[in-house]
Amino acid sequence: MKRRHFLGAMTAPLLVALVDPALATAKAPPRFRVGPHRGSPCLFVNDVPRFPMYLFEQEISAADAPPFEFFSFIEKTSFLDLGWTGPGQQDFTVIDRVMRVFAEHAPSGYALPRLHLWAPSWWLDTHPGDVVDYAITPGTAGIPRDASFASLTWRQEAGAMLRSMVRHLLDGPEGRRVMGVTIAGGLYGEWLCYNAEYLPDTSEAMRRAWIADLREKYGDDVTRLRSAWNDPAATFSGAAIPTAADRRARSVGLFRDPATSQRVLDYYETYHRVTAEAIAHFARIVKDESGGRLLVSVLYGYSPDQGYLPQEQHHRAVAELHRIRDVDMVTSPHSYYRRAPGDDGAFRTYTESLALHGKLFIDEADDRTHLAPPGTSFVYATTMAESLGLVRRAFGQAVTHACGMWYMDHSSGLWYADPAFGAEFTRLNRWGDYSLNLPRQRVSEVAVISVPTAEFALAGDTDTTAKLYEGPSLTSRQGLGELSKAGAPFDRYVIDDLVEGRVPGHYKVYVFPDAFRLDAAQRAAIAVLKSAGRTLVWGWAPGYADRAGLSKADVESLTGFDLDLVTASGGPPPDPSAPLDVEDFESGTYNGTGYHGPGTIVSGEVHGSAPSTTDWHEFLFSKPSDIPLEANAGYRVRFSARTLTAPGAGAYFYFLARTASGGVPQDVGVHQWTDSGTKEFEFTLKNFTDYYLIWGVHNGGGVAVDDIVVTKIANAGMPPVSYRLDPVVFPGDTATYGGEIALDPLFHPTGTGFTTLARSTGPKPRPVIAGKAMNGWTSVLASAPPLPVPVLRKVYADAGVWLYTDGGDGLEVNASWISLHAATTGTKTIRLPRPEPVYDTGADRLVGTGVTTAQFTLNKGDTLLLTRSNPLVRGGVRFDFETGDLGPFTQGPGGTGNGITQTAVVSGRYSAYGTAERNVDRCDVLCSDPAHITLEPRTKYRVEFSAKASAAPGPSGHFYFLVRSQDAGPAGDVGVTRWRGPLGRIVTRSVTFTTGDRTDYRLIWGMHLGGALSIDDITIARRR
Repeated sequence: MKRRHFLGAMTAPLLVALVDPALATAKAPPRFRVGPHRGSPCLFVNDVPRFPMYLFEQEISAADAPPFEFFSFIEKTSFLDLGWTGPGQQDFTVIDRVMRVFAEHAPSGYALPRLHLWAPSWWLDTHPGDVVDYAITPGTAGIPRDASFASLTWRQEAGAMLRSMVRHLLDGPEGRRVMGVTIAGGLYGEWLCYNAEYLPDTSEAMRRAWIADLREKYGDDVTRLRSAWNDPAATFSGAAIPTAADRRARSVGLFRDPATSQRVLDYYETYHRVTAEAIAHFARIVKDESGGRLLVSVLYGYSPDQGYLPQEQHHRAVAELHRIRDVDMVTSPHSYYRRAPGDDGAFRTYTESLALHGKLFIDEADDRTHLAPPGTSFVYATTMAESLGLVRRAFGQAVTHACGMWYMDHSSGLWYADPAFGAEFTRLNRWGDYSLNLPRQRVSEVAVISVPTAEFALAGDTDTTAKLYEGPSLTSRQGLGELSKAGAPFDRYVIDDLVEGRVPGHYKVYVFPDAFRLDAAQRAAIAVLKSAGRTLVWGWAPGYADRAGLSKADVESLTGFDLDLVTASGGPPPDPSAPLDVEDFESGTYNGTGYHGPGTIVSGEVHGSAPSTTDWHEFLFSKPSDIPLEANAGYRVRFSARTLTAPGAGAYFYFLARTASGGVPQDVGVHQWTDSGTKEFEFTLKNFTDYYLIWGVHNGGGVAVDDIVVTKIANAGMPPVSYRLDPVVFPGDTATYGGEIALDPLFHPTGTGFTTLARSTGPKPRPVIAGKAMNGWTSVLASAPPLPVPVLRKVYADAGVWLYTDGGDGLEVNASWISLHAATTGTKTIRLPRPEPVYDTGADRLVGTGVTTAQFTLNKGDTLLLTRSNPLVRGGVRFDFETGDLGPFTQGPGGTGNGITQTAVVSGRYSAYGTAERNVDRCDVLCSDPAHITLEPRTKYRVEFSAKASAAPGPSGHFYFLVRSQDAGPAGDVGVTRWRGPLGRIVTRSVTFTTGDRTDYRLIWGMHLGGALSIDDITIARRR
């Protein structure tokens, strides 16, 4: 029987792997490691490279398991924690059950369970000083609690539980199939602090860690501490964690002045460092207890993306994480902002930086399919075609970055509950295995250099860097999105790699999207790039902040532009003792108040309630005409809340500010609670003049609101800049860009000697994007985001960067693969810098062997995946003739019945077949077509095939295989192999040969002096 995958027969040509399958049934425990392979980190099993395509479900389902070899999982109801039930006590019931389910459904698979290191409630109750605390008091709200990442007690005691869990797994019945663990902590297991909106972490554990860092940083010298903090009374023991006011105190625009705010910057350094330190601690335990056998995976190092939350939400100790020796794999979901059909779905990490440090990146491909149940978030696919487009997009991202992935189904079986997904996973996994036999390095000419710690210099109440990368809303144009659709691939690094000399110097364009805070070493590393004709592209306010303070001159020296600094005038600061509005509802009616809504006024309180079946119930609104809220200004709202009916599980009361014209994506000040008490929230509005306040109930409950006080606390900052491209440089482009992200101050090029690429809209247009030729390099300054696709394409073209497409579609490229995800329906043109073979993996079609330009017709949401190789001669394809034709082969002369047979098959339904009388000297049954199966001169190949004779040749005859050049004729034949073989039995042959100087070789199977021969399952592989 022809080999079939679990959902049915594969069609020809059948993709095959060139690596041996891992033997999960072998006696010796398998060895797992991450190491270099063909230019990039790779997963090895028993020293054999494997493509790391995982299935991740809450628990492995029988329906989805068969195509996969690698699995990760949690648990449906409790996730997978440490089973930490009491002091020194541990219950393994859950992990044992989950491992049994895994073993039943994936008997040959390898497991990477995700273990959550959360401290249990009883532990948090008995260690109050080790529990995360906040600069903004959340009251008695039922918010999630967790141990501080700085807590040494938690690390020690949770570490002991982790050690015993690892030992239990290894000693258990499935221990030999545990390949590693993902160590998970904090919110969603992603090493984020819970409740970032309340500004963590002010716990005593964090304060102790901070003091220890301060003593080390300043050499235990209080004089140095006082000088750095500009505080003559500062002491190490008396160091107080910055308050909310400290963290939001600004000097110029969004910036705090490092010269006077070093205390806050020092705190942020510790706040993030302890997370990396905790990860390193637990990773070492896994390695130590397993004797180095288990891999360690961690969810950390995401680029910031949640621009509606404060900077405390995001990962900043990225460089530290990359340098943790005991971490093998780093994972994150790809963009939630742009993952619909037609979007780019770009990675949220610094993939090439990880590769520099030998880490294997694993993309969490949790795209919801059209089968996701109602109520599932982020569902964008509506058809099978769209769902498969997302599945292929994720694979294309992985194979072009030479990394791994797991297809993640949060529902454990529903998202992929169609045989088409199983068939697609099987197909893609085989292409993944094939990719391991090709060059795996990146070929980008654009590098994006990020400065994750630059945000420390900003005092906004939400994360500015996240907006620069991903935009302020799901519908906006974002920095990473524009880069992904500009028509050329780009690589991502953190600036620490540049300082250490690790970033290659071959890139033609270096983009610095968030370099607004740089130290001397970073500036020096950047200065090295200012030569060899390179182009350096600067985002907002590059180099404005350093240890000495804030300096426009530093921006000018970095970029080479003369600049005007523009900041909001602001006028006198608002008087916090003069509220904009005070309301106690004692009149018993909305008349004469600045409020309205369906809530009822009872005894001077506004009551709002809803049943648990109501998703969102908004019962109280402010009137913009009576309580006008100024765009881009800061406000504080204080009120009393009294619970009337307690909300149930997953339910809460909420407050927010919304703009009628901008809608939900522009909401600010979003807060929730479940308890009674005084609530106080601060927020900054976006650039809309029609904001109003909302109180509501989510999923049921009742609450009374009273004593509302609305106070303006900060003058309006600079409004977001809108701009248009220069009509001379970009003829026909009349679009308006920007207008979404409020940045202050702004830096406008002035004087002469530069080319204006974009100007602000409005009565007095100013240069917003400009380019300037410098001595040996080019400087491009984008003073307001985003840097749109048309500008990027011009910058790239001027710098000599190869543009593979016309732009607009998500594109990823490496040495051996091209992945394009169609943003629109139409014809897509791929251009290559030199002639090379191109194979369309979706159509299973060789486009050509010397392609420079190719066109493809795609629907929006389709993913085109091309390999820049010819798998027909690279061992990537097994020719099994199951389509009922000869494919890239032809019939030979000299006999009858040559072609396809359904009766004398070797395997499956069809085989190639030929027969000849015994008086026929030579009958070529099957010949390869050199236009498709192109053998390179002076190259070593191996050809494998199966054959079956149904009639024997004459007494002096034989069957044969050979490789012949039509030009050279029989004298130049190589790989000549002869056999007779028993009738009716399948024989396999493996022939290795080296071609000569010719370019027209054919593979030929045939018979001398008659017989009948069937040929099948041919693979052709170039050898080293």
